[in-house]
Amino acid sequence: MKRKLSFLFLSALTIPFFMGSCSDDKEEQEVKPATDLVVDNNSVTLLQGDEITVSITSGNGDYYVKPFDENVATATINGNKVTIKATENSQLEENNRTETTILIVDGRKKVARVLVRVAKLWDLTVDAPEEGFDLFIGEKRLVKILTGNGDYQISIPEGADKFLEVGELSGQVIPLTAKFETGADPVNITITDKKGKTITIPVVVNIVDLTLKSNEATFAEPDAESQYISIERGNGGYSFTYQVGDGEPTTDATIVEATEKENLITLKPKARGDVKVIVTDQKGSVEEISVKVNPYNLKLEDEATSLIIGGYEASTEIAITRGNGDYKLAQLTDDNKTYLKTAELITEDGATKLKLTGKKLGATTLELSDAAGQKLTLPVYVNPVCYRMEYDVCFKIDIKKYAESHSEVKSMNQLTFEVVFYPTYTRSMQSFIGLESVFLLRAEAKDVNPRFEIATKINGKSDPRFRSQQTIYCDDSEGGRKTPGKWYHIAIVYDGTKSSTKEAYKMYINGVRETLTPADNSYEDCAPNSSLNLTDVGGNDKALLIGRSGDSYRVGYCKVYQARMWKRALDESEIKANMCKILNAEEHSDLMGYWVFSKGVGGTTVFENWGNGGSGLDAQVCLQNISENKPAWGAELPATYNGDKSRFEPIECPHSY
Repeated sequence: MKRKLSFLFLSALTIPFFMGSCSDDKEEQEVKPATDLVVDNNSVTLLQGDEITVSITSGNGDYYVKPFDENVATATINGNKVTIKATENSQLEENNRTETTILIVDGRKKVARVLVRVAKLWDLTVDAPEEGFDLFIGEKRLVKILTGNGDYQISIPEGADKFLEVGELSGQVIPLTAKFETGADPVNITITDKKGKTITIPVVVNIVDLTLKSNEATFAEPDAESQYISIERGNGGYSFTYQVGDGEPTTDATIVEATEKENLITLKPKARGDVKVIVTDQKGSVEEISVKVNPYNLKLEDEATSLIIGGYEASTEIAITRGNGDYKLAQLTDDNKTYLKTAELITEDGATKLKLTGKKLGATTLELSDAAGQKLTLPVYVNPVCYRMEYDVCFKIDIKKYAESHSEVKSMNQLTFEVVFYPTYTRSMQSFIGLESVFLLRAEAKDVNPRFEIATKINGKSDPRFRSQQTIYCDDSEGGRKTPGKWYHIAIVYDGTKSSTKEAYKMYINGVRETLTPADNSYEDCAPNSSLNLTDVGGNDKALLIGRSGDSYRVGYCKVYQARMWKRALDESEIKANMCKILNAEEHSDLMGYWVFSKGVGGTTVFENWGNGGSGLDAQVCLQNISENKPAWGAELPATYNGDKSRFEPIECPHSY
């Protein structure tokens, strides 16, 4: 009996236990994970009083909404639709905007937020007076919407497009163009925004008197830039005629051409002259513009205001690049003829050129004119140039032949040589001017940094020489030579009337007497020769030479401008006074030989003697023939001013040193 009861008791306890376990398993199977709450718009912008609907696209049901600030916006929910409405009279911030947040919550406590921005509801305003405005035919005006609520619609009454063209809205700007007069009744332009706010602008298109911003225009020349004159009032449909002098108006735009676009007249000059431009609109209203187109200024190539001729026989040409045709050169004056051999106008390839040829070094002035009476005063400079001598060339004066008719050169008790030159290279015994074994300016016998030297003749003395203190400067730095080169004026003076060599032989460098040192003490201050025979010249050439002496290897390597030979001993004051001047031989009777190496022309074979010794002292241009140790006479040389490897080059006066 006890065993049965125990079993029954255990069974009773067991049955509820199993029943309870089955119920819990079923509940656990029915619970699902919560879904994120999602809406189709998390940020909205509304005008005051506007509303919008936001849809819930995902969530867990049992939705409700909570606005953060109902003074800004409220919200209601219906199913999965949330309606948000901006409060009409909400208080806005300084920028006429405010914002709040709408909270959406579902039954599983999932949350979505919607940011609500609220902007001011604007009155519709424009930058036009309330009573509207008037336009003249063709006038354009831009009307700007100042405030409003967007989505603007513009309309005019049917048929009003005959009077007024309303262009496409650009931003908040409406372009208007008047087309035809309206009479007293305006065209009403109506503007409406998306909130239904409207504004009406009355526009009247009138016939007006034509009025221009300016009634005159002046152009500096026919190629000047166009000028513009605005039409202040008018009736559109503009046309132009042109009146020259008292002639009949014509459509031919010969002096100036006028065009119009958008009430702006463009005046484009075409030729010199005076003209009236007659402007007429489609309603017959007329205005005139007085236009003056000045003639071209006379201009030369490269805007030149003066001309330089490099050499007294050289020529130059320059084109007239701007002017009014029919060019004339004023009749040459006596001053012109002094310095210019020729001055003429020539035509080449359709261009007019002024061609000048020099005659004398100096300056003069020409006058050029054209058909319009324009004048150009043109200074002309016939500038000195120098002749560049290298190893290949020297100048030779046949002193022996000259002596046949001028015996005084066989017994000269006084003599002065002057030379203006620029050493380009130095070497032993290079010679500049003089007579070998008689009286000569050369470099001492050393290749690097030699001094200037007088080589002369003293009875009983072997090769007497007197040297300067100054070293010769040149352009070539080879071997340590003193550079840079510079211009020198050097005078060497012989006076056989003196009792000692110290006074008989003198050297002046750039107008200042140089202290000379004898090469040998035996003739430091002995008695000089009482005279020199210029025909007793040594070397192979037996001649007075410039840029060489004796043998070919003694070439001068220099640029030379002037050289002079005087039959007296010049003193320091007159040497200094006349170093670089162009002298008039008629004023200097003792000036025997005078050579100015400034022709400036190619094919130069001789430099004429400007001194009183006559043509017998002309300087022949000679090419060096080193192999035969003698020069070739009369050879033509290239000689183009400022050309490549030019023989003629600009000079600098040695006064600057």
